Amino acid sequence: MRTGRIKRMLAFSLLLSLSLPVQAVLASAAGAAASGAPVICIDPGHQLRGNNQLESVGPGSSEKKPKVSSGTRGVATGKPEYVLTLEVSKRIRDKLEALGYQVVMTRDTHEVDISNKERAELANGAGADLFLRIHADGSTSPKAKGASVLYPALSVAVSNEQYSLSKTAAEIVLTDLVAATQANSRGTVARDDLSGFNWSEVPNILIEMGFMSNAEEDRLLATEAYQEKMAEGIAAGVHRYMTDAAGKSPWDPQPFEQPLTLLGDTDLYDRVSGRLTPVGAYLGPQTVSARERAGDWYRIDTWLGSNWVRVPKAVTGQIGSETQLVEFTSVTSFRRLPFADEPAMGELSPQTVQAFESWNGWLHIRTWLGDAWVQAP
Repeated sequence: MRTGRIKRMLAFSLLLSLSLPVQAVLASAAGAAASGAPVICIDPGHQLRGNNQLESVGPGSSEKKPKVSSGTRGVATGKPEYVLTLEVSKRIRDKLEALGYQVVMTRDTHEVDISNKERAELANGAGADLFLRIHADGSTSPKAKGASVLYPALSVAVSNEQYSLSKTAAEIVLTDLVAATQANSRGTVARDDLSGFNWSEVPNILIEMGFMSNAEEDRLLATEAYQEKMAEGIAAGVHRYMTDAAGKSPWDPQPFEQPLTLLGDTDLYDRVSGRLTPVGAYLGPQTVSARERAGDWYRIDTWLGSNWVRVPKAVTGQIGSETQLVEFTSVTSFRRLPFADEPAMGELSPQTVQAFESWNGWLHIRTWLGDAWVQAP
């Protein structure tokens, strides 16, 4: 059994050796881990195209498996597993974020190439409190049906604690999933042969939502109503596990008396009975007064009273007014938001530009693509 390994933030030097999709998710993961709220890493199983290149099934293992497959396919609907898993994962994400959790997705599109080892490393890098892997089952028997939850066996767990927490999470999430859907329960199963488990350093489970090889269950899995039930049950189970077993509350607001600048349209929420619910109104770009912060959520004063907004990349404090001309002597990327991990909108050739605002080492300028931010030279 591997011992003595602890959760850690992956060094940014590691990013250089990984694919661009993995780099982007790791940047998001680093921000989530620093936000203070519990982090759930959701891994929608599979992807558009499988990758049959081999990778070790675990640290120090000579056994190798294909990096990732494209999964199974619905016998009645023809829907690929990778499509179903992403559909349900997005629903789970929305429900967990409404409870105040920070959610990292290993993918939010089908056009990726992320191995099972890399998916586990993404959860490790995020310091995830739970690595939630979403899959659907297949069988040579068309009669097989029902949901199950897998967890890493003690022999491959990094510690007794990881094993115990994973096993507990599996039991709780399966109970709540079955309660929400009335699906047949196939129980929880410990596994030592899954790369995503073996490379993981955080509590983790794999949910088999049902059998796409069963025509009746396949049709059911494809419906929006049933997907909503599954997402409700899984999110409820994750929440119950986090609060009752892991002892980590997703909601711990702290005083935060600072200006908060909204750089785009931002929905307003009320927190009712432990959930964040849209009020049906939004604020346009403007500076508001924040009163409290809980992870990415900020309580602000609005014309409707006190509401919450979610701002994953927050511009807080005062934005300074500028009238200076700034000379750029090399090609410089500009971005919609003043953060280094924000995708570039375009590039400036060497030139002198007029800045009209500044914040935290960034300058706000006007470009042919609209207002944008550049790092001060």
